[in-house]
Amino acid sequence: MAERRHPRRRRRLVLAAVLAVLVTGSVAGVAGMRTLSGRYEDAVDRADLLPPAPARSPGARTEPPKVRGPMNLLLIGSDSRTRGEPGDGRSDVVILVHIPASTGKAYVISIPRDTYVPIATADGGRGSGNKINAAFAWGGAPRLVQTINRFGGITIDWPVIVDFAGIRRITDLVGGVDVTIDKKSVDAYRFLPEDSPYPSAPCTDPQGRPRRCVVFPAGKVHLDGKLAEFYVRQRRGLPADDLDRARRHQQYLRALAEKMAGRNLLTDPRKLDRLVRTAAGMLTVDRRMPVQRLAITLRHLRAQDLIFVTLPIAENRDVPGIGAVMVPDPARCRELFAALRGGRLDEYLREHPPNDVRHGR
Repeated sequence: MAERRHPRRRRRLVLAAVLAVLVTGSVAGVAGMRTLSGRYEDAVDRADLLPPAPARSPGARTEPPKVRGPMNLLLIGSDSRTRGEPGDGRSDVVILVHIPASTGKAYVISIPRDTYVPIATADGGRGSGNKINAAFAWGGAPRLVQTINRFGGITIDWPVIVDFAGIRRITDLVGGVDVTIDKKSVDAYRFLPEDSPYPSAPCTDPQGRPRRCVVFPAGKVHLDGKLAEFYVRQRRGLPADDLDRARRHQQYLRALAEKMAGRNLLTDPRKLDRLVRTAAGMLTVDRRMPVQRLAITLRHLRAQDLIFVTLPIAENRDVPGIGAVMVPDPARCRELFAALRGGRLDEYLREHPPNDVRHGR
């Protein structure tokens, strides 16, 4: 039976919240604030996000939930914590986070939503090619996990679904973030009222009516919650389309982590409580995920420890019945995932430098 396709929904993209939560939760754990850390554990929603485990023989030992590196997390964007159920729309954000054995770094690997890969079948086998976010639409988080596991020859330990509608709350909670933009861009799909306080320019909507479109000027720009949402959601009007949008996600993540540290949010118990509860309320995790213990494992991570990479893309192509897709570079992807599996990502990145997210387009 053919897979049923679903209309694409608009996404609010704030991948930063997930790692921010893990970092803040870890601080809560190691600072002796066990009550706060427990509140964080209780605030997240839980669902079955992993594929069914293979049947074990009678008497076989059950492996404990993984809390040490090397470890792979998968961040999945959603408008309203859909619990990973099929039919809840496609995810516009797919981020693989690799934590090495030392747990002293986090490699944040963006996978553009239109990446053309074989989608895992319902039983986990190799299926036909489609955009990677189709896996989530057809089979929820478990199918997306199976698809990436097969594509990269890896094992995703913990998927996390993020309700990206919380971008405004968490950004405003830290007092906004600052980003540096290389070149002015106009989002011709984002309209503002005439009295909007945000930078805008004259434009027309699809019906030809005069409107005001969001403008991001070159230079240093302060983003409050609403403008941050606009910034990370823009796709059209950027030189490299989805690749530039992925880098904006990464830039925002670093800016948020830096802002939290700079405002002493992590050492003020009341401010930390608000931050943790706000961010945790945006998450759905797997039922077995030991959130508090993972947070303690990641307690050393800071903004400077996050290394940002984008899945290597060879070309853009139109595929009949599917549309415009981004075709991965097979040789570079094999090299990337072999380095990940072998604990040699630093070696890989010496030849293929990571993204510089101190600035964006």
